Amino acid sequence: MDRISALLVAHVVAMPVLAGEEPGPPPAATKPVEGGKPAEAASAPTQAVEMMVGEVITLPYNRSSAYGPGRVRGPAVNLTDAGNGEWKGNIKDLNGVFKVTETRISGANLNMVMDRDGEEWTCQGTVDGKRVRIVLSPDGLVARYDNRLYDLKRVAPDLWATVPSGPAIRVKGDAAGRSPYYPQFIFALLTVL
Repeated sequence: MDRISALLVAHVVAMPVLAGEEPGPPPAATKPVEGGKPAEAASAPTQAVEMMVGEVITLPYNRSSAYGPGRVRGPAVNLTDAGNGEWKGNIKDLNGVFKVTETRISGANLNMVMDRDGEEWTCQGTVDGKRVRIVLSPDGLVARYDNRLYDLKRVAPDLWATVPSGPAIRVKGDAAGRSPYYPQFIFALLTVL
């Protein structure tokens, strides 16, 4: 062992004594227990893996939101499923608790009514006082958010676009399916329109 390494080790070992503290007992992992075996070290806490299963992106603006079974995230949204039909967090600067049923999403300045007819979804209401209407069918997506209107045709399995040119919405994962997660898909779509 070279001199610098030896000094460093001596410094670390002497640190509690120099600070006026009594050296503490050895860690639990080295403390013998009945039977003479050392106790097992505590396992590191595990963190639940939060997998995003779908994403909605507007083109050419590149606004996006991703969602999973219990979470919706993006620059304008951070919502978590609190259970019992409640989603907590914020969406487009609206903070609070949003109550979700099969036919309605409601909360602070957000009130949307959902109607499903086979593979067609219609979701309409108000968000922060702005009128919103979204109609999703296998062939296209028509959305109105305040004074912005999107009349998009499905041109690829993962893309709705204005034909021949104009804005588009790219969908990935679950969002590209025929029946995306509800209410996650609606929350994600509201934040990118």
